[in-house]
Amino acid sequence: MATSAQQDYIERRIFARRLVNARVQLTHTTIGEVVARTRDISDTGVFVEAFPVPKLPSGSHVKMHMLDSAQPNIAFNMKVIRVEADGLGLMFIDYEVDGERYTLDALRSAVSKK
Repeated sequence: MATSAQQDYIERRIFARRLVNARVQLTHTTIGEVVARTRDISDTGVFVEAFPVPKLPSGSHVKMHMLDSAQPNIAFNMKVIRVEADGLGLMFIDYEVDGERYTLDALRSAVSKK
């Protein structure tokens, strides 16, 4: 049976997480380029497993390319929300394609029209 603390944590999640094991490339000036794997993803963020875990403080901004996607050229601008022993919790900020920056709402709208 779940404890009260576990129930509170689960109930605070607004967006469902989906287990997704996909390769991503993280880019930041202090770590260079790191290839890692997603553990789960939601509409607002992703947890990326990496060994060793990149040394980035919470609040840092990184670029993320989803290497296994149909459009790996899309660069997602991400914010480090948490750092754990096995990876990073990242929040989607916006994304870039061909030098143009777009909101996530624009991406959601384009996907829903397909």
